[in-house]
Amino acid sequence: MGDTPRVRRVIAVLLTGLALAVAGCSTGEDVAPPEPAPSAPAGTGDPARGVLAPLPPEGSREGPRICGKTESVPVAGGRYEVQNNAWGADTPQCTTAFDTGFSVEATHAKDSGPAAYPSIVVGCNYGTCTRDSPYPLPLRDMGDVRSSWAVTVPDDGDFNVAYDVWLDPTPRREGANTGAELMIWLDRTDRVQPIGSERATVEIAGARWEVWTGENHGTPVISYVRERPTDTVIDLPISDFVTEATRRGVVEPTWFLTNIQAGFEPWIGGEGLTTDAFSLTRNGV
Repeated sequence: MGDTPRVRRVIAVLLTGLALAVAGCSTGEDVAPPEPAPSAPAGTGDPARGVLAPLPPEGSREGPRICGKTESVPVAGGRYEVQNNAWGADTPQCTTAFDTGFSVEATHAKDSGPAAYPSIVVGCNYGTCTRDSPYPLPLRDMGDVRSSWAVTVPDDGDFNVAYDVWLDPTPRREGANTGAELMIWLDRTDRVQPIGSERATVEIAGARWEVWTGENHGTPVISYVRERPTDTVIDLPISDFVTEATRRGVVEPTWFLTNIQAGFEPWIGGEGLTTDAFSLTRNGV
Protein backbone atom coordinates (compact mmCIF):
# COMPACT_ATOMS: atom_id res chain seq x y z
CA MET A 1 0.00 0.00 0.00
CA GLY A 2 3.11 2.30 0.17
CA ASP A 3 2.79 3.16 -3.61
CA THR A 4 -0.89 4.26 -3.37
CA PRO A 5 -0.25 8.06 -3.21
CA ARG A 6 2.05 7.91 -6.26
CA VAL A 7 -0.54 5.96 -8.23
CA ARG A 8 -3.16 8.50 -7.26
CA ARG A 9 -0.91 11.37 -8.46
CA VAL A 10 -0.38 9.67 -11.83
CA ILE A 11 -4.11 9.15 -12.24
CA ALA A 12 -4.75 12.80 -11.32
CA VAL A 13 -2.25 14.01 -13.94
CA LEU A 14 -3.83 11.81 -16.62
CA LEU A 15 -7.33 13.02 -15.77
CA THR A 16 -6.18 16.65 -15.88
CA GLY A 17 -4.65 16.16 -19.33
CA LEU A 18 -7.81 14.49 -20.57
CA ALA A 19 -9.94 17.35 -19.27
CA LEU A 20 -7.75 19.90 -21.03
CA ALA A 21 -8.00 18.01 -24.29
CA VAL A 22 -11.78 17.74 -24.07
CA ALA A 23 -12.12 21.42 -23.22
CA GLY A 24 -9.91 22.36 -26.18
CA CYS A 25 -7.36 24.10 -23.96
CA SER A 26 -3.90 24.62 -25.42
CA THR A 27 -0.88 23.11 -23.71
CA GLY A 28 1.40 25.73 -25.25
CA GLU A 29 1.87 24.11 -28.67
CA ASP A 30 -0.15 25.38 -31.66
CA VAL A 31 -1.58 22.68 -33.87
CA ALA A 32 -2.33 23.80 -37.42
CA PRO A 33 -5.69 22.72 -38.85
CA PRO A 34 -5.49 20.24 -41.72
CA GLU A 35 -5.28 21.80 -45.17
CA PRO A 36 -8.18 21.09 -47.52
CA ALA A 37 -7.43 18.61 -50.28
CA PRO A 38 -6.88 20.22 -53.69
CA SER A 39 -9.76 19.85 -56.12
CA ALA A 40 -10.23 20.17 -59.84
CA PRO A 41 -11.60 23.44 -61.20
CA ALA A 42 -15.35 23.60 -60.63
CA GLY A 43 -17.47 22.06 -63.35
CA THR A 44 -14.62 20.39 -65.22
CA GLY A 45 -15.09 16.72 -64.49
CA ASP A 46 -16.28 14.07 -62.05
CA PRO A 47 -13.72 13.80 -59.21
CA ALA A 48 -15.41 10.62 -57.98
CA ARG A 49 -14.23 8.81 -61.11
CA GLY A 50 -10.63 9.88 -60.72
CA VAL A 51 -8.44 11.75 -63.16
CA LEU A 52 -8.05 9.68 -66.31
CA ALA A 53 -6.42 12.50 -68.30
CA PRO A 54 -3.83 14.01 -65.95
CA LEU A 55 -2.61 17.49 -66.83
CA PRO A 56 1.14 17.25 -67.52
CA PRO A 57 3.51 19.64 -65.76
CA GLU A 58 4.45 22.67 -67.82
CA GLY A 59 7.86 22.11 -69.36
CA SER A 60 10.18 23.83 -71.79
CA ARG A 61 8.59 26.24 -74.27
CA GLU A 62 11.32 25.61 -76.82
CA GLY A 63 10.59 23.67 -79.97
CA PRO A 64 10.09 23.87 -83.73
CA ARG A 65 8.51 27.03 -85.14
CA ILE A 66 6.13 26.42 -88.03
CA CYS A 67 4.77 29.17 -90.29
CA GLY A 68 3.29 27.43 -93.32
CA LYS A 69 -0.48 27.64 -93.63
CA THR A 70 -0.97 23.86 -93.34
CA GLU A 71 2.34 23.01 -91.68
CA SER A 72 2.33 20.71 -88.66
CA VAL A 73 4.86 18.91 -86.46
CA PRO A 74 4.70 15.96 -84.01
CA VAL A 75 5.28 16.55 -80.28
CA ALA A 76 5.50 14.33 -77.18
CA GLY A 77 7.16 11.58 -79.18
CA GLY A 78 4.42 11.66 -81.81
CA ARG A 79 1.52 11.21 -79.38
CA TYR A 80 0.19 14.60 -80.52
CA GLU A 81 0.56 16.82 -83.61
CA VAL A 82 0.67 20.62 -83.44
CA GLN A 83 -0.70 22.38 -86.53
CA ASN A 84 -0.44 26.02 -87.59
CA ASN A 85 -3.65 25.76 -89.65
CA ALA A 86 -3.85 29.37 -90.89
CA TRP A 87 -6.73 28.50 -93.17
CA GLY A 88 -8.98 31.59 -93.01
CA ALA A 89 -6.74 34.56 -93.86
CA ASP A 90 -3.50 35.55 -95.54
CA THR A 91 -2.19 37.31 -92.43
CA PRO A 92 1.15 35.79 -91.32
CA GLN A 93 0.97 33.34 -88.43
CA CYS A 94 3.62 31.16 -86.79
CA THR A 95 3.22 28.54 -84.08
CA THR A 96 5.96 27.27 -81.76
CA ALA A 97 5.35 23.64 -80.76
CA PHE A 98 6.57 21.97 -77.59
CA ASP A 99 5.80 18.67 -75.87
CA THR A 100 2.92 19.94 -73.71
CA GLY A 101 1.44 22.49 -76.12
CA PHE A 102 2.17 25.48 -78.35
CA SER A 103 2.23 29.28 -78.55
CA VAL A 104 1.00 31.54 -81.36
CA GLU A 105 2.50 34.60 -83.06
CA ALA A 106 -0.02 36.52 -85.17
CA THR A 107 -1.67 39.89 -85.70
CA HIS A 108 -4.83 38.95 -87.58
CA ALA A 109 -7.40 41.57 -88.57
CA LYS A 110 -10.48 39.67 -89.74
CA ASP A 111 -13.93 40.72 -88.55
CA SER A 112 -16.05 38.18 -90.43
CA GLY A 113 -14.87 34.86 -88.98
CA PRO A 114 -11.84 32.84 -87.88
CA ALA A 115 -8.49 33.56 -89.50
CA ALA A 116 -6.95 30.29 -88.32
CA TYR A 117 -7.18 27.38 -85.92
CA PRO A 118 -3.73 26.70 -84.42
CA SER A 119 -4.21 23.54 -82.39
CA ILE A 120 -2.93 20.27 -80.98
CA VAL A 121 -4.37 17.12 -82.56
CA VAL A 122 -4.98 13.47 -81.68
CA GLY A 123 -6.03 11.07 -84.46
CA CYS A 124 -6.01 11.34 -88.23
CA ASN A 125 -6.35 14.75 -89.85
CA TYR A 126 -5.91 15.28 -93.60
CA GLY A 127 -3.60 12.28 -93.91
CA THR A 128 -1.49 12.92 -90.80
CA CYS A 129 -2.10 10.41 -88.00
CA THR A 130 -0.66 10.62 -84.51
CA ARG A 131 1.37 7.72 -83.06
CA ASP A 132 -0.54 4.86 -81.40
CA SER A 133 -3.86 6.63 -81.89
CA PRO A 134 -7.00 4.42 -82.04
CA TYR A 135 -8.71 6.93 -84.35
CA PRO A 136 -10.62 6.64 -86.66
CA LEU A 137 -12.74 4.63 -84.22
CA PRO A 138 -16.37 3.45 -84.52
CA LEU A 139 -18.55 5.31 -82.05
CA ARG A 140 -19.80 2.02 -80.68
CA ASP A 141 -16.21 1.45 -79.48
CA MET A 142 -15.58 5.05 -78.40
CA GLY A 143 -15.16 4.28 -74.70
CA ASP A 144 -14.38 6.97 -72.12
CA VAL A 145 -12.51 9.78 -73.90
CA ARG A 146 -11.23 12.53 -71.59
CA SER A 147 -9.00 15.54 -71.87
CA SER A 148 -7.25 18.03 -69.60
CA TRP A 149 -6.18 21.39 -71.00
CA ALA A 150 -4.73 24.63 -69.61
CA VAL A 151 -4.35 27.82 -71.67
CA THR A 152 -3.15 31.40 -71.43
CA VAL A 153 -4.90 34.07 -73.50
CA PRO A 154 -4.04 37.74 -74.20
CA ASP A 155 -6.02 40.69 -72.83
CA ASP A 156 -6.89 41.99 -76.30
CA GLY A 157 -8.09 40.60 -79.62
CA ASP A 158 -11.08 38.46 -80.63
CA PHE A 159 -10.86 34.67 -80.39
CA ASN A 160 -12.28 31.53 -78.83
CA VAL A 161 -10.74 28.62 -76.90
CA ALA A 162 -12.31 25.43 -78.24
CA TYR A 163 -12.03 21.72 -78.86
CA ASP A 164 -12.87 20.58 -82.40
CA VAL A 165 -14.10 16.97 -82.66
CA TRP A 166 -14.56 15.50 -86.12
CA LEU A 167 -16.89 12.65 -87.12
CA ASP A 168 -17.38 10.84 -90.41
CA PRO A 169 -19.54 8.03 -91.84
CA THR A 170 -16.30 6.26 -92.84
CA PRO A 171 -12.93 5.64 -91.11
CA ARG A 172 -11.55 8.68 -92.92
CA ARG A 173 -7.85 9.47 -92.77
CA GLU A 174 -7.57 11.76 -95.80
CA GLY A 175 -9.47 14.90 -96.76
CA ALA A 176 -12.37 16.71 -95.14
CA ASN A 177 -14.79 14.95 -92.84
CA THR A 178 -18.38 14.80 -94.12
CA GLY A 179 -20.30 13.67 -91.02
CA ALA A 180 -20.33 16.44 -88.41
CA GLU A 181 -18.15 18.90 -86.57
CA LEU A 182 -18.57 19.07 -82.79
CA MET A 183 -17.00 21.99 -80.91
CA ILE A 184 -16.61 22.52 -77.15
CA TRP A 185 -16.00 26.20 -76.34
CA LEU A 186 -14.32 26.93 -73.01
CA ASP A 187 -13.97 30.69 -73.55
CA ARG A 188 -14.62 33.41 -76.12
CA THR A 189 -14.53 37.16 -76.49
CA ASP A 190 -17.83 39.02 -76.67
CA ARG A 191 -18.45 39.25 -80.41
CA VAL A 192 -17.21 35.77 -81.35
CA GLN A 193 -20.02 33.22 -81.56
CA PRO A 194 -20.53 29.74 -83.01
CA ILE A 195 -22.08 28.82 -86.34
CA GLY A 196 -25.89 28.74 -86.34
CA SER A 197 -28.06 29.66 -83.38
CA GLU A 198 -28.56 28.66 -79.77
CA ARG A 199 -31.11 25.85 -79.35
CA ALA A 200 -30.89 24.69 -75.73
CA THR A 201 -28.76 24.42 -72.62
CA VAL A 202 -27.43 21.21 -71.06
CA GLU A 203 -25.37 20.21 -68.05
CA ILE A 204 -22.26 18.13 -68.72
CA ALA A 205 -19.34 17.54 -66.33
CA GLY A 206 -20.90 19.74 -63.67
CA ALA A 207 -21.16 22.83 -65.90
CA ARG A 208 -23.88 24.48 -67.99
CA TRP A 209 -23.39 24.68 -71.75
CA GLU A 210 -25.29 26.53 -74.46
CA VAL A 211 -26.04 24.24 -77.41
CA TRP A 212 -25.68 25.87 -80.84
CA THR A 213 -26.44 24.12 -84.14
CA GLY A 214 -25.95 25.12 -87.77
CA GLU A 215 -24.17 24.13 -90.96
CA ASN A 216 -20.82 24.91 -92.52
CA HIS A 217 -20.90 24.36 -96.30
CA GLY A 218 -23.46 21.59 -95.80
CA THR A 219 -21.72 19.88 -92.87
CA PRO A 220 -23.68 19.89 -89.60
CA VAL A 221 -21.98 21.77 -86.75
CA ILE A 222 -22.93 21.46 -83.08
CA SER A 223 -21.17 23.67 -80.53
CA TYR A 224 -21.27 23.49 -76.74
CA VAL A 225 -20.43 26.90 -75.23
CA ARG A 226 -19.55 26.99 -71.54
CA GLU A 227 -21.73 29.51 -69.73
CA ARG A 228 -18.96 30.30 -67.24
CA PRO A 229 -15.68 30.57 -69.16
CA THR A 230 -12.57 28.81 -67.90
CA ASP A 231 -8.90 28.59 -68.85
CA THR A 232 -8.41 25.09 -67.41
CA VAL A 233 -10.33 21.82 -67.58
CA ILE A 234 -9.39 18.62 -65.80
CA ASP A 235 -10.69 15.26 -67.01
CA LEU A 236 -13.29 16.78 -69.34
CA PRO A 237 -15.40 13.88 -70.72
CA ILE A 238 -15.25 14.46 -74.48
CA SER A 239 -17.23 11.26 -75.08
CA ASP A 240 -20.17 12.67 -73.07
CA PHE A 241 -20.49 15.53 -75.57
CA VAL A 242 -20.43 13.09 -78.49
CA THR A 243 -23.13 11.01 -76.82
CA GLU A 244 -25.26 14.12 -76.22
CA ALA A 245 -24.92 15.19 -79.87
CA THR A 246 -25.91 11.66 -80.93
CA ARG A 247 -29.09 11.90 -78.83
CA ARG A 248 -29.95 15.10 -80.69
CA GLY A 249 -29.56 13.37 -84.06
CA VAL A 250 -26.66 15.59 -85.20
CA VAL A 251 -24.29 12.62 -84.99
CA GLU A 252 -25.18 9.12 -86.22
CA PRO A 253 -24.29 6.18 -83.94
CA THR A 254 -22.83 4.25 -86.91
CA TRP A 255 -20.20 6.94 -87.59
CA PHE A 256 -16.51 7.13 -86.73
CA LEU A 257 -14.61 9.52 -84.47
CA THR A 258 -11.64 10.52 -86.64
CA ASN A 259 -9.75 13.13 -84.60
CA ILE A 260 -9.89 15.50 -81.63
CA GLN A 261 -8.24 18.92 -81.69
CA ALA A 262 -7.78 21.64 -79.05
CA GLY A 263 -6.88 25.19 -80.02
CA PHE A 264 -7.90 28.76 -80.73
CA GLU A 265 -9.84 30.51 -83.48
CA PRO A 266 -8.36 34.03 -83.64
CA TRP A 267 -10.29 36.68 -85.56
CA ILE A 268 -8.41 39.78 -84.41
CA GLY A 269 -4.88 39.54 -83.02
CA GLY A 270 -3.79 36.11 -81.84
CA GLU A 271 -0.41 37.02 -80.39
CA GLY A 272 0.16 35.18 -77.11
CA LEU A 273 -2.51 32.50 -77.41
CA THR A 274 -0.85 29.58 -75.65
CA THR A 275 -1.64 25.99 -74.76
CA ASP A 276 0.39 25.53 -71.58
CA ALA A 277 -0.44 21.85 -71.08
CA PHE A 278 -2.64 19.25 -72.78
CA SER A 279 -3.47 15.57 -72.51
CA LEU A 280 -6.08 13.21 -73.90
CA THR A 281 -6.85 9.62 -72.92
CA ARG A 282 -9.24 6.86 -73.91
CA ASN A 283 -10.26 4.49 -71.11
CA GLY A 284 -7.46 5.97 -69.02
CA VAL A 285 -4.66 5.35 -71.55
